[in-house]
Amino acid sequence: MAGLERRRVQRTGSSSFIITLPKEWVEAVKLKSGDYVVIERYGDKLVLIPPVVEPTQLKINIKVYPGVDVAQVFRGILGSYITGYSIINIVFDKNIPELAKFISEVKNLARIKLPGIEVIEETYNTITFKVLLNIQEIPLINAIKRLHLIVNSMLQDSIMLLKTSDLNIAHGIIQRDDEADRFHHMIARELSTALLDIKTQHDLGITSTAEILSYRIIARNLERIADHAVNIAKRVLAADGFKSGSSIVLDYLVKDTELFNKAMNALYTLSRREAEEVINEVKIHVNNIEDALYNTVVTSPIDVKEKVVATLILDSIKRIARYSNGIAESVLNIKIAKTTEIDIK
Repeated sequence: MAGLERRRVQRTGSSSFIITLPKEWVEAVKLKSGDYVVIERYGDKLVLIPPVVEPTQLKINIKVYPGVDVAQVFRGILGSYITGYSIINIVFDKNIPELAKFISEVKNLARIKLPGIEVIEETYNTITFKVLLNIQEIPLINAIKRLHLIVNSMLQDSIMLLKTSDLNIAHGIIQRDDEADRFHHMIARELSTALLDIKTQHDLGITSTAEILSYRIIARNLERIADHAVNIAKRVLAADGFKSGSSIVLDYLVKDTELFNKAMNALYTLSRREAEEVINEVKIHVNNIEDALYNTVVTSPIDVKEKVVATLILDSIKRIARYSNGIAESVLNIKIAKTTEIDIK
């Protein structure tokens, strides 16, 4: 049966309308004459549901050959996870060196990075993962809020790191990146699933498919901000502290964090005005950072090593600001997707 069919609406009696159902679909879901179906309404759409529906278990098979590394295998698993596959079956070539260790590293990486994934079958050269993730347990906006809290804590710790040069703080920021990745990947999976199923869209609080891309951009930008908090921590660690040059960059990172949280608040309130303020403030902020890169860093009396660190950190700060701008722009798009009238004043 084709994915899209046209069916004529016919009137029966004085107040009812009927359409016929495709024979292939009726047979596939094992309906017979006299059975009931459930009709659910989502906005201006109707979804027809058979009385008993088995959850869709999308399955993918991945074959792994000698010469690849663990990261390559994980990217295949990650792509399958985000795309919405429920069963991920992996067959490893028997000639892969140290096969048992290789498979163990793949399993550990998947468990660390991907929420709800479990091994349900395993032999010496195969693994079958199943994704046991119920989107109703963590609605979309709750998952985004959790990711926001993680990223915000990483930025707040980055500010404290620049103030104190306490390298323990730097290690803590880097370790938290795995948690940020987990929530980002989970959100990406939820949004991919929503593209395939209008009921999932409804469960996630999405009113139109146009919103999905905007939410995906927001999640990606949150993850990228976390990455740049990690970059700042790594720069300070590589320099074994960053005291002399911290005064050059600190205020810009504080402003970054303020704009980031303002952009996220605009999302939660769907405030067009607040999103516009973020966009305008980011433009000024980025110009100020670029002035600091070309003027303040060059004229500063700190040594060359600290100037290099300051330059790299300012570059990350500038990127964080631009990702916050991207969040604000996505808020405007979501706002428009949810309404038919907008006042710009």
